[in-house]
Amino acid sequence: MKKGLDIYFEMETKDTMVDFLLTQGYDDFYFFRCNRYSSGAFLVSIEEQVSARREFGLFRIFIEASDAYALAEKIKTDVKDKSIKIFAHDFQEL
Repeated sequence: MKKGLDIYFEMETKDTMVDFLLTQGYDDFYFFRCNRYSSGAFLVSIEEQVSARREFGLFRIFIEASDAYALAEKIKTDVKDKSIKIFAHDFQEL
């Protein structure tokens, strides 16, 4: 059984995340630009505060369920960035 992992991160972390995934042997994943809309506490620049959003990225990766939780824990342990959010979901390819 496979799981989908959605890994959200601040855009400044993108290169670090790419390097991390590649060194872990994951070389087939998707990248999407997205915005995080939030309250002022998460917004740093004046532009972010005016627009109420911050630029984020999303990596979507499909891996074995047994590897999904291990990878999520390794990201949280090795990549020291509290803005990273990881969500796992079941999927079925059609």
